[in-house]
Amino acid sequence: MRPADLFHATTFRLALSYLGIFTISAIALLGLVSWSTSMFIEWQVQETVEADASGLSEKYRERGVDGLAELVTDRTREDADRRSVYLLIAPDGHRLAGNLYNWPAQTPDADGWLIFRAEYNGGATFNTDVMARTYSLADNYHLLVGRSLYDAHRIKSAINRALGWGLALTVLLGIVGGYFTSRQMVQRVEAMSRTARRIIDGDMKSRMVLSHGHDEFDQLAQAFNEMMDEIEGLVDNVRTVTDNVAHDLRTPLNRLRGRIDLALMGKADIDTFRRVLEATLAEADNLLATFNALLTISHAESGARLHQFEALDPARLAADVAELYEPLAEEKGIVLAASADPGLAIQGDRHLLFQALANLVDNAVKYTPAGGTVTVTVAPHPSEPAVEIAVADSGVGIPAEARGRVLDRFVRLDATRSTPGNGLGLSLVQAVARLHQAGLFLDDNHPGLRVRMVFPRPPAEAAAAA
Repeated sequence: MRPADLFHATTFRLALSYLGIFTISAIALLGLVSWSTSMFIEWQVQETVEADASGLSEKYRERGVDGLAELVTDRTREDADRRSVYLLIAPDGHRLAGNLYNWPAQTPDADGWLIFRAEYNGGATFNTDVMARTYSLADNYHLLVGRSLYDAHRIKSAINRALGWGLALTVLLGIVGGYFTSRQMVQRVEAMSRTARRIIDGDMKSRMVLSHGHDEFDQLAQAFNEMMDEIEGLVDNVRTVTDNVAHDLRTPLNRLRGRIDLALMGKADIDTFRRVLEATLAEADNLLATFNALLTISHAESGARLHQFEALDPARLAADVAELYEPLAEEKGIVLAASADPGLAIQGDRHLLFQALANLVDNAVKYTPAGGTVTVTVAPHPSEPAVEIAVADSGVGIPAEARGRVLDRFVRLDATRSTPGNGLGLSLVQAVARLHQAGLFLDDNHPGLRVRMVFPRPPAEAAAAA
């Protein structure tokens, strides 16, 4: 990865944006710290000056101007740090004592404080800023007591340098941290892009690698992998359906061709042609039923009929299906019964639900021997706010290991190949259940099979039941 590419990364620009906001905030904070430090140092200098002036004031009250001049001279001589500044002047402006050469030209504030640049003699000549306070004495004498700001400036400069280096180090670490953080994120994005390109090139087995950090990239990768699993399943399903359609339709089409060939090669007889046409019509009906089932499954899987959902009475739906298949059940000597709890409702497409339930009842009647029973029940789910529609029979049932496979298209078990059908009945039921967000369960009925569709209740009814 080239650094130039990384600098154009969104994550790096975002890191720089946050760094800029942090830097501005840090500068404001450091400025506040610097100003507070300066104010504290000045306050300390003022306290020192006032304490010094207090001692001089006591001496002045005891011994007058001469005693004050003597004390100022002593303090000037004893000041080892040479940081104190004094000046006592007579009414005519003559200097009586002190280490400051001239009275400052600046005008003091209301409290008598002033800051000025001055040269003064402290054993050597110093040129520095001074903070001082002026006092007017009796007989027009004037006293100035001050303190050099040299140490204060050094402390302030040291603090400012430390703050400046801290800020520079913070910015540097922010840039470096943003670089490596962005680099890591860009590498993960590139890894995802490479996986996507492999999938585009035809490797449908490729999946995003998870870091197991449970971050947003892992969530995105997990969702992508689940989507690819679904897409791969759909592609395999389409491939399987295509193969099964070609295989299952080849036999009836060959039969159609064979009957037509025999009719053409045989004696031109009206009765023969009629029988051939009737058999051909039956085969054509079977082919149309197969294609209609495939179209119905495609419509259900695409969700194109979601706008046709309405509130339905599942009890009425079950009764209509049972009434439709009751003659066929009586003809086979099977008892077909329907029972339903009143007052239940589901949201769905009546046409699709009727066809799905009819497929279940048709299979149950078809594979239940004479003397058996088929029951259709509608009841609330025992443990959750849902409606359960179940079709149970006493037929041959389906082995547990084959119950997942029979939901695929064109799948027929060996025991059922001798009966009419195209292997699409349970596939349609599964597609309709998915469209209605219903669970589909195949259970053992001891003997026979029990198929359950569990539909979520409409919100209003679920709230009323609660």
